[in-house]
Amino acid sequence: MYKGASILISEPSDVLASELSAFVREKNFHAISARTMKETLLFLQKQRAHLLILDSSLVEEDCGLISIIKGIDEELPIIICADRNTPEFESDARHQGIFYYHIKSFGIQDLEMAVSNALQKRST
Repeated sequence: MYKGASILISEPSDVLASELSAFVREKNFHAISARTMKETLLFLQKQRAHLLILDSSLVEEDCGLISIIKGIDEELPIIICADRNTPEFESDARHQGIFYYHIKSFGIQDLEMAVSNALQKRST
């Protein structure tokens, strides 16, 4: 797993970043926040992230944005975090090549495990 890995957390609020803060510190990761899709894309064009955690509200129902992100960094693992499971949206997101689809009600430990797995896979 990447020590000092950069995790871009894209969400309109700081809820996920706040919930992950202890985990990020414990694992010696570096968290960067973006509040909009525009900020996310601008960051990825200028800098490298090892993982993107993306709130589904920023993608809305257009998974084509995931394709744009993959065009910038094809190997970037993307974890989509959604308030509720929408099978059609999840299917579309998976077809675009996301790493994991996290339902927020599954709890923060589930997301932490997905982050660890994504970074482990990225390091191999």
